[in-house]
Amino acid sequence: GTDTTARGFASYVHEIPEMNGMPMVVINKPGGSGMKAAKVVKDGKADGYMLYIINSGSFATAEMSNPNSLVKPLQDFDNLGCMSQLITSLQIQTSSPHKTAADWVKAMKASGKKVRWATPGATSMHALIGHLFLDTVGISHQVIPFKGGSKARGALVAGKVDVAFNGVNNIAGFEKEIRGIGVPLTKRDPAAMDIPTFGEQGLPPINVGGLFCLWAKKGVPADRRAKLEAAVKGVAAIKGFKKFMNKSKLSAFHMTAAEGLAGTKALYDTLGPAVKKVLLGKKK
Repeated sequence: GTDTTARGFASYVHEIPEMNGMPMVVINKPGGSGMKAAKVVKDGKADGYMLYIINSGSFATAEMSNPNSLVKPLQDFDNLGCMSQLITSLQIQTSSPHKTAADWVKAMKASGKKVRWATPGATSMHALIGHLFLDTVGISHQVIPFKGGSKARGALVAGKVDVAFNGVNNIAGFEKEIRGIGVPLTKRDPAAMDIPTFGEQGLPPINVGGLFCLWAKKGVPADRRAKLEAAVKGVAAIKGFKKFMNKSKLSAFHMTAAEGLAGTKALYDTLGPAVKKVLLGKKK
């Protein structure tokens, strides 16, 4: 999702007048749940030429999961606006008799079995939402973390796990094998309107989404920051960008820098308890 959003954004940003035709080059630096790349930007110059794209859920949880984190998103970075979002969904095989999350939860609670579930990373946003949801509905469970969404998806397709908590975008191209049966939002994801929210199914109305935002090292001059904020707003409105994102089941919209920052701050309160529980469990 991050790579798709970054490449989609980079493909159109030169069209925005404030950018004066300047191109954007995408550099992928995996590792540390995105913190390796964040550290590079933090250690660079605050000139607006080196930027960072990540979903805010990963940005927040990566810091909360490491008490000694060298990057503090809210202290070290300025939000420049958001253009998409990464949404977690509860996913099952299409061969499953359960068509909704409510039906699945009812069946699992009645069976008393321990559910094995896949997720892309032990402390990813998806994993934390999985813990939060399953603990709240009272289902015994065991998390099986994988290195990345595609590997978690593969485990579900192969039947090595019962369900997965993974990005909605990972369903794209695998609709014959995987079905999303619930998302932790108050409203359905515009890019996956066929998947109902947990709340509308009578389940706990969790509301957690990972906004894809553009970030800069704190201290970028105000005039440059304003141009970059305009670029985010402009790209989000381009039809080509929206079409590109929708192909990967990712919606395209615009949120201001203030709204993106507020959304990121809210994740610390929502996911914080789950982070503490996961970490405490590991220490035990």
